[in-house]
Amino acid sequence: MDKFLAKGAYPAYPRTMGRGRNFIKTRYRGVYYRESSARSVGGRADRCFVVWLTDDEGKGHWHTVGWASDGVTERIAQTRRQELIQDKFVAHERAQAAHVTIAGAVDAYAIWARAESKSIDTELSRYRKHLESPLGALDVEMITGTMLTGLKADLLTKLAPESVHHCFAFLRRAVNYAIAEGLHTGRNPFASDHRGTFTMPKVQNACERFLTPDEARRLLDELRLRSPQLHDMSLLSLKTGLRAAEIFTIRGQDVKNEAGEICVRAKGGERQRVHAPPEIIDMLLAYRRLPGEFVFQSTTGGPIKWGVSDAFGRAVDKLGLNEGITDRRNQVWFHTWRHTFASWLAQSGKVTLLELKELMRHKRIEMTERYAHLIPGHQTRSLPIIDETLRQGLPPSDGEAR
Repeated sequence: MDKFLAKGAYPAYPRTMGRGRNFIKTRYRGVYYRESSARSVGGRADRCFVVWLTDDEGKGHWHTVGWASDGVTERIAQTRRQELIQDKFVAHERAQAAHVTIAGAVDAYAIWARAESKSIDTELSRYRKHLESPLGALDVEMITGTMLTGLKADLLTKLAPESVHHCFAFLRRAVNYAIAEGLHTGRNPFASDHRGTFTMPKVQNACERFLTPDEARRLLDELRLRSPQLHDMSLLSLKTGLRAAEIFTIRGQDVKNEAGEICVRAKGGERQRVHAPPEIIDMLLAYRRLPGEFVFQSTTGGPIKWGVSDAFGRAVDKLGLNEGITDRRNQVWFHTWRHTFASWLAQSGKVTLLELKELMRHKRIEMTERYAHLIPGHQTRSLPIIDETLRQGLPPSDGEAR
């Protein structure tokens, strides 16, 4: 702001305006007045107060504040001048910020997300590994759909479509935040809409495979031999439906023994309570973590940041659970535990679709309806309706009573 004050240095006294008017300097910097020859107030000529400011090119401008007869004083005129300087400073800063870089947008979004207790460590790691180098130093307004399409094609040769989708979705959120804060005044180049040429990667890897009881027991036994902690995380997911990312957030203070609940940070950073059977609560308490310590930890003792251990995949390979299966939707991965949790509950016939929605903590019933076909009798009891309708009005067959 100092540079705007410097540009508004004291003009020579007296200062002339259009039509030969002379403005007399007051004791306040940049504040002047002229006396009226026709108006008076308090026994003396009325005064019109004005202020002097320069624009970005150094050209000076007068700004009329008002007359003494209307209550305007030198101090009020000075305050108005400071307001104009502040408005000019803010406008200048926003104009400069309109050229925010991708890295700048990510940094601003990260500060806000952490202040809101949102977990973005995984997203930040993915961004720094795959997108910071090609995009970080570029202004948001320089990003084109053609550029993103080429980058997407390159990433799809190394990453799964879901991972690539997460990469771009994170930057889309960061730029949306920059737009909301006035840091960027253009459109979001990561938005997939009719105005752009960029489309997000198609993700069709929703888990369809769920384990049989025998497969689940064998996999748990194998995991116990390889990694007791990974075994416990798997058992926790199978018995509660928790996601891996949610399991990573559990601290000692989140295990509520009396209530039989576990507090987790779900998608979007929302805190949720999940009921767990007593043996699961006991299993978590057996880790004897301090209130602020993570129950499940990395090999270095800190939080797990890089996902589920590779030991899970090696256990699956040894048991041959994915042998000959190329479609990821039908392969076994850690999320299969959650899908198995939901599938077994649906098959039991003891929970309704709405109850299953609550247990899975789905936001929309459409997300739960994928399990509807597993509920006993959900479709088969409806099929005879067609035959019954066809038989209506037909003459009875020979074997039927007339």
